[in-house]
Amino acid sequence: MPSRRTTIATGIAGAGAAAGAGALFAQARKRDDGEDLAHPDGTHPWGYSPDQVSSAIADDGTVLHVEIDEPKGSTRKGRPTVVLSHGFTLDLTAWTALRRALVLAGYRVVTYDQRNHGLSSHGALEHCTIEQLGRDLRSVIDAHVPEGPLVLVGHSMGGMTIMSFTGHYPELVADRVRAVALVSTSAGGMGVVSVGLGKVVDALIVRLGPGLLRQIGSRRGAWGALRRVGRDAERASVQRYGFGRKADPETLDYFSDVIFSTPLETIAALLPHLDDLDVRDALPGLAQTEVLVLGGSRDQLTPPSHSDKIVELVPHSVHVVVPRAGHLLPMERPDVVESAVLALIERGVAATGSAGSAGQRRARGDAVDEEAKA
Repeated sequence: MPSRRTTIATGIAGAGAAAGAGALFAQARKRDDGEDLAHPDGTHPWGYSPDQVSSAIADDGTVLHVEIDEPKGSTRKGRPTVVLSHGFTLDLTAWTALRRALVLAGYRVVTYDQRNHGLSSHGALEHCTIEQLGRDLRSVIDAHVPEGPLVLVGHSMGGMTIMSFTGHYPELVADRVRAVALVSTSAGGMGVVSVGLGKVVDALIVRLGPGLLRQIGSRRGAWGALRRVGRDAERASVQRYGFGRKADPETLDYFSDVIFSTPLETIAALLPHLDDLDVRDALPGLAQTEVLVLGGSRDQLTPPSHSDKIVELVPHSVHVVVPRAGHLLPMERPDVVESAVLALIERGVAATGSAGSAGQRRARGDAVDEEAKA
């Protein structure tokens, strides 16, 4: 039986990592030149192969891994490019289902691994901040979508990245961004990190957890041993904090591997910034942009109250709460996310950036699914 210290450490890592974990079932794939292009788990979901593999250089020199999907056949000129930003402890494979749907609908898609995640290089830990992630998104856009209309979609920490980007570059957003989807995320100002143990205990975990994670992360052998004895705790954490409904064992195994491939030092560096997050001042920069706020009714990490706060500050947004869904919404209910994002893009294109064209819709309960699929 593992010691109490081991159990607590695994629980802290699992709770923190589950804040943005996710991916899908996998098959291996390679680059056209035969060189392995594997994510940390050695796979890419559904055998999905991007049309182009590239990179972008962040302003501090960190190399960000980028994948580009081109629509097949003829497309309408002037369609926006969709840029996808993943969440905490995820990598770009989390977007596989949405990428496929967007390409089939005729959109060019740019997806990237956040710094210190997936195949992106590991920058200095002091640069693992939400502010820096917003600047990283600008680097990706400058490198791969230097002109033309944009749609930005972010899940969890990826949504925070987009809000940070909006605060840094309001003129670019007003000029080029036609639509924004903020999925299972928060603008902060109310304490983001929650592990469901009450405010006092949660606060202790956020403050004490990073130091413990750094200690464990500095001992690679100890971390491997801890994972072996804590495998059940990993699965339980992903189920509790990731899904609204019971996930199958294979899904939980896969998610656990993706989550815990993120370096503990990265988790430790980002956790305090997630908890201290406050990008509410950036939200007025979306006044001229079509906005979708999408979340799960059973999300314990960024619960519906966080979405409510975003909608209060972006009153023209469309607000969809998916019943019985958890934090890993793009993976748990890809059908709803795909339908809602495609509808958002069409509204953004039709509105050509004019504010308030969609009005504000709030939807809760069983009706949400039908609206999102419309």
